[in-house]
Amino acid sequence: MLDTNAVRALLERGSPQLDQWFAEERCSMSAIVAAEIRFGLARRRLSAARHSLVEDLLTVLPIEPFGSRAAQSYGTLRAELMAAGVTLSAMDLLIASHALSAGCTLLTADQAFSQITILKTRHW
Repeated sequence: MLDTNAVRALLERGSPQLDQWFAEERCSMSAIVAAEIRFGLARRRLSAARHSLVEDLLTVLPIEPFGSRAAQSYGTLRAELMAAGVTLSAMDLLIASHALSAGCTLLTADQAFSQITILKTRHW
């Protein structure tokens, strides 16, 4: 499952490894990541070509819905992290919970996720 920064890298062709995983159809994104990308589209003025590229990626990359299993994972994970004194941004916590509930490895360059020891991560 791609984190937001991995989606950006994929768009920028900044990682041959991500390009390969995408070509092999081994990538998906959380609906939370898709929401962050949509926010970025609404907030920034992009060239028509760049906007089209982002929209195309959002069309072809599988978007995993955030359902009741992910919600359960979020509640449990947030309580555990709070008890341990670990803080994470709200969106990162949602993304991590989603990856955990789906049994996915999170592809990310964000070191914040390393605080969640039960989350499988891979730096792209």
